[in-house]
Amino acid sequence: MKTTARSTKQVVSNVHALIGGILFAVGVIVFAIHFPLSNNEAILALRISGGTIALSGVIELIIAFFFRKAVRREQAKLERLQTEGLQFEGEITNIKRHLGVRYGRSFSVYAECTYTNREGHVCLVKSSSFLYGNESVFDVIPNANALAHDNYSAKVYVNPYDPTDYAVEIFTQQVVPQGVYDYR
Repeated sequence: MKTTARSTKQVVSNVHALIGGILFAVGVIVFAIHFPLSNNEAILALRISGGTIALSGVIELIIAFFFRKAVRREQAKLERLQTEGLQFEGEITNIKRHLGVRYGRSFSVYAECTYTNREGHVCLVKSSSFLYGNESVFDVIPNANALAHDNYSAKVYVNPYDPTDYAVEIFTQQVVPQGVYDYR
């Protein structure tokens, strides 16, 4: 069963939206606590604290908006090329890690793929970033040059008139060992 790999930008957008919404709500609550109080210092402290927390939430929501906009642009390009472009089976040749980007046990990577075009030429393309599922809990910093790509496959969609206009769709798939019977 194939499913589309999770986009790093989509996950980052969701995380920022969640944090921004929570910060904004907490800031509004802290700000609203000052209404029944009569102590001027407490009122000032609650107004400043609540406003600062709410402003932090608005900034997080703005960041989420820009990431979501980038995701929509990538999706629109993929959909356009799926309908108008040529489709090729891509072969993942390398998966490269983005340093410092982690989400739970997964981390952000991009895939380099090759495909053979209609003229028989082998072309190299690069995918958008996606989350690479880390199978091992103890593998804190995996070797960036030795990431397995057995669990992933790719389809490349190319504009028939401009080969530099392309999109790569990465799929995750379960690898079923052939001839291995596990009786645990």
